[in-house]
Amino acid sequence: MLQFLKRLWKFLLIGMVPIALLLLGYLYFDPFKTLRPYADYSYPYVVPNRDYISTEAFLHREKQNQYNAFIFGSSRTLGFRPDSWRKYLPDTAHPFVFDASAESIFGIYTKLKLIDSMKVPINNALLVFCRDVTFRTDKNSTGLLYIKHPATSGESKLAFQWSFLKAYLSPRFLFSFYTYEFTHKYRPFMKEYIEKRRIVYDKVSNEITILDQDEAIAKNPEQYYAERKQMFSIARPERTDSIARINANMKQMLDGIRAILDRNHTAYKIVLSPLYERVHFNPADKQILEHIFPQHVYDYTGNNQFTSSMYNYYESNHFRPAVGDSILAQIYR
Repeated sequence: MLQFLKRLWKFLLIGMVPIALLLLGYLYFDPFKTLRPYADYSYPYVVPNRDYISTEAFLHREKQNQYNAFIFGSSRTLGFRPDSWRKYLPDTAHPFVFDASAESIFGIYTKLKLIDSMKVPINNALLVFCRDVTFRTDKNSTGLLYIKHPATSGESKLAFQWSFLKAYLSPRFLFSFYTYEFTHKYRPFMKEYIEKRRIVYDKVSNEITILDQDEAIAKNPEQYYAERKQMFSIARPERTDSIARINANMKQMLDGIRAILDRNHTAYKIVLSPLYERVHFNPADKQILEHIFPQHVYDYTGNNQFTSSMYNYYESNHFRPAVGDSILAQIYR
């Protein structure tokens, strides 16, 4: 019996070694950059959770940079540069881009609540609502790229971290991550997990810049769009979204957003983003927005001067800063 126990103990020890090594690797490499704060989140090679980065940047830099102007929305906020927006704001404005991947109305509302609870002034705000993602859910998102920071979601920090550890222990992630970590060479099988683009985050405004896209367009725009011809050649019949997406809970969140903005005497604009798809915002949803935020909603969905040309887009999902500049000039006219 004693001999059997010794063998069992030895077997368990040997079996625990790889698990211990994996856990040590997780603590050492911190692949998702969620275990400790970083001065700069630029050049990530694991696809990042933008919500977490934005919230951490705000929490750690708010006092130093005295933010008082905020841009909210999904990655489509890429088209609105803080320096461009600053031209229409008071000289005392200190903009911060508080965006998240596929940002929801839940995310925008809880971020505003966080800012308001910290007594940080919200003098100016630009809210970018997207037809396809803003009103997709009225609760915390799931998945590595979309789950909200505990400071805004109000949910367990332990549960938040556990979701990332589980993803790390996935065999596909482990193989992709450590292959890249030790070779520094991107392979197609890594697509879901490894970020091959060079992404830079401004350490003051939290503005995101994807260097590869801008450099490729500047160098040879015809080649850039020729290589993406199939992406931009999809049929885009102009139509109106037939699905009303704003439910009762979302309406309460919109009312809550309005209350926070009113309480802070915020000068704000709401932009319905110009998606390449050329689908108009649902009329019932738009009516709700215009009722809650009268004279503050600017609709750029459907067919217009921006959505008519592929040259206004990086790809079919994100419009370029030149579009954002033109929109700002129009809504602040």
